[in-house]
Amino acid sequence: MSLGSSLTTKSDAEKLAKAGRLLVATTLLLIMTGLIMVYAASALKGEQQFNDAFIFIRKQGAIALAGLLLMFFITKIPMRVIERVALPLLVISLGLLALIFVPGVYKSGGGAARWISFGGFRFQTSECAKLALVFFLAKNLSRKNFHVNSLLTGILPNIAIFGFFAVFMMRQPDFGSTVLMGLVLLGMLFVAGLDWRYIFGSLAAALSGMTIAIAMKPYRLARLTSFLDPWAEIQRGGFQIIQSYLAFQNGGLFGLGLGESRQKLFFLPEAHTDFILAVLAEELGFLGVTFLCLTFAYYCFLGFRIAFLQVRPFQMYLAFGLTATVGFQGAINMGVAMGLLPTKGIPLPFISSGASSLLMSLVTTALLLRLTCNDHKKQPY
Repeated sequence: MSLGSSLTTKSDAEKLAKAGRLLVATTLLLIMTGLIMVYAASALKGEQQFNDAFIFIRKQGAIALAGLLLMFFITKIPMRVIERVALPLLVISLGLLALIFVPGVYKSGGGAARWISFGGFRFQTSECAKLALVFFLAKNLSRKNFHVNSLLTGILPNIAIFGFFAVFMMRQPDFGSTVLMGLVLLGMLFVAGLDWRYIFGSLAAALSGMTIAIAMKPYRLARLTSFLDPWAEIQRGGFQIIQSYLAFQNGGLFGLGLGESRQKLFFLPEAHTDFILAVLAEELGFLGVTFLCLTFAYYCFLGFRIAFLQVRPFQMYLAFGLTATVGFQGAINMGVAMGLLPTKGIPLPFISSGASSLLMSLVTTALLLRLTCNDHKKQPY
């Protein structure tokens, strides 16, 4: 169905409703898989560090429950209200990121300051930034007088907003989330009709920027060289990816069995967060990894289906951007764990342990579900 056509037929309404039901089922499947793997990957660490094998799974389960309740409330919010949060969300998100320049506000972990604490709850501000960028782009791209191939009024304003996000996030530093948001920006501009010459120009500029960013920080260059030859760079970053390789190798076709991973026994760093896929591969094998990849692919298929069944441009761009964020993030995490991409500190949506990541993944799903229960009548923009 072409963008802007009237979504008045019963068939189209049924397609949206069906996509919504399947999205709920797919999301619940991902959540359950995540809870099982978080416990399998973190039980020993919890026992050793906190004398509580269930500490990580308890937190993850509580966030999952809170996120599901939040999903219910979001699906009841009128679309006109959701559309109006684009600018406030942008301002709030940039404000939170700007606090990186205020000493002592951000909490450090793993060599980066990416978290703000509120009453004992740590929130990763880049999660809010991803959502804010998608909302802003959806709002801006859907303007009646917007021309995507106009350099001054179409391309540069969107790149400028992304640039503000990038400056703050690179200060943390959070190179992975910056790359992810750049991919979402390019994807949304592409769907809006961006000319190929601008796409190639943007890619060339992005590669140049990434090269400069890598050259400016020795640890980024070390990650790149360890990715290219991890065995030659064991002391500078190759150890982590080698342990992930071993986990995949040990798992074989069918896996060692749930809870039987060897690499998670303090060999594989971040086993319950960034490299949880490696634990899944070792315990459930190639078939388990294939099942998870297909489940993620199906989630994205449903999200894009919801996007292109929308009547209004804002809703189409919003659904596309939300789905692209989950899809790109999942692909990057899986690529890192499989040794196809340099190491990045990006969690696997719905699966990795982490409150802010799981919560924002569920908010994303809730917004997609909200877009499946419109009144199916074309409204003036």
